Amino acid sequence: MEQDKVKQRASQVKPSDIIETVMGTGTFIKGTVRVKNSGRIDGVVEGEVISDQDIIIGETGEILGHIRAKRAVIGGKVRGEVNAAKRVVLEHKADLEGDIITESLKVSNGATFNGKCRMLKNPETEVSF
Repeated sequence: MEQDKVKQRASQVKPSDIIETVMGTGTFIKGTVRVKNSGRIDGVVEGEVISDQDIIIGETGEILGHIRAKRAVIGGKVRGEVNAAKRVVLEHKADLEGDIITESLKVSNGATFNGKCRMLKNPETEVSF
């Protein structure tokens, strides 16, 4: 019975729900990071981060460059533009200096955002990955 529940939950998982790439704390990458499906960054990237699904920046994560993805969840520090077609979430410890381009934006209490935001009406036609 329990095995059937596990199989049912597994069949409901979408590619965007799967974090296939994790960059841990203490890791430093200089250059472009391309992530297939979704990824989480808890280290430092000096350069562009690109995903065809979701990018999650953990509380210890730091991006010194642009982010391009369908959805971006930011819990750490970003210095650059965030271009996320569907949604951007700034969690309570997020620190973003740069512009946002997205269809939907959520800013939690405690987050800091210094930049401009452009809200998209047709993200599929306005954003390319």
